[in-house]
Amino acid sequence: MNNLSRQVLRFGFALLFLWFGYQHILDPSVWLGFLPEWTGYLPIPGETLVQINGLFAIISALFLILGVYTRVVALILGFHLIAIALEAGGATGVRDAALAMSALALASSEPDKWTVDFKHNQKKLQKQQETSINA
Repeated sequence: MNNLSRQVLRFGFALLFLWFGYQHILDPSVWLGFLPEWTGYLPIPGETLVQINGLFAIISALFLILGVYTRVVALILGFHLIAIALEAGGATGVRDAALAMSALALASSEPDKWTVDFKHNQKKLQKQQETSINA
């Protein structure tokens, strides 16, 4: 996957999760019908669960925008989407499963050059090269 592909995928996911996260926090009651039945047995109100999920989505999106722990965040989001796909089923489940596969593709790719991860890896590589030259 080239740099542009990774950037488009990373920013696309960031926008997707920013939007959903904002919507979850703005009006959690709209999303209550999407909660799995078993969440009704938890001591936390459904609206609070939706808002927690929204906060998780926004934080994840910000990490993706900055390119911080990109692969880890994409992996977590991929598994999150798989869980949603399995619970939702039908057309929504198929769509979310496809999004999950895209997230896992992002998790398996190297960081693009516009990420904090890439810059960190470059500094680490430079230090290793300096150490091997001096040794």
